[in-house]
Amino acid sequence: MKIISFEDIKNLGITPKDCLEWTREALERKADAMLPPKISLKPPHLSGSFYNVMPTIAPALNIACVKLVTRLPHAEPALDGNLLLSDLATNSVSALMDATWITNARTGAVAAHSAALLGIPGFTRVGFIGLGNTARATLDCLRAAVPERHLEVTLLAYKGQEEGFQERFAAMPEVTFHVVDDVKELVAQSQVAFSCVTYTPEDFIDDDSAFAPGITLIPVHTRGFTQCDLTFDKVFCDDRGHLHNFKNYAAFEPRLTEVAEVVSGQKPGRTSDEERILVYNIGIALQDLVYAKHVYDAAKDLVPDVVYPRPQEKFWA
Repeated sequence: MKIISFEDIKNLGITPKDCLEWTREALERKADAMLPPKISLKPPHLSGSFYNVMPTIAPALNIACVKLVTRLPHAEPALDGNLLLSDLATNSVSALMDATWITNARTGAVAAHSAALLGIPGFTRVGFIGLGNTARATLDCLRAAVPERHLEVTLLAYKGQEEGFQERFAAMPEVTFHVVDDVKELVAQSQVAFSCVTYTPEDFIDDDSAFAPGITLIPVHTRGFTQCDLTFDKVFCDDRGHLHNFKNYAAFEPRLTEVAEVVSGQKPGRTSDEERILVYNIGIALQDLVYAKHVYDAAKDLVPDVVYPRPQEKFWA
């Protein structure tokens, strides 16, 4: 068994291009995977906290995976993740690994992949609401997904984070930044708009006319645009089971398509430059499994084995 830490993964030199390829691989494998919706536990005595458990099995890879993601608002960092990777053929644990890096990287890659797949052809104007690590991972992967385009990136100002964001990407080629103070203005300037905020008590915009024809709206953490459920032409997701508890699910379900169905060619994605498209790609455990497999393959010869004694024969109580 291997224990693979955050630093071990960070030092592997995984690129945004790698993340995009692994994201697509997971989508191509989705039809054959066992993928129940995540289990989310929210202790009532710990306000703002959660324990999310995400299991999956990929029979073709002979791998099972369980990821635990936790949030404790007063911890540092508030978000934490761990992942258990198992070999189905031997019923043994292959690795216990940090899932913090994997979760952030795959979340950004999923958002960027969706933009490249479902955005209006040739889009160049992009907006970001929320400028934390998810937004950073998303822009890294978006640059890799459309390397030939000059991107006009509009940022929503928030507590000076827009300055650090621009500094982070100062060396990125073919990117021009703009900063605005109003969500409506950002949406108006964007052909693809990402919201990377993890919490907002209400929708950002209550005026449907603010969303121009052809926009692709990607609320990465599903927050802030529920009114678009009712009015946008198409809605896409990574898994229907994750959306059943959304308040407007019954209304948008007839317009709902899984991204994996588009990747496989079973169903169309964008079919006109006028369609307004909403994307709820929360991220699925199968993506974590595929990323973890590649991480394990790259790291297994670089980290020592850890002996984890387990019963070698049937026992009687």
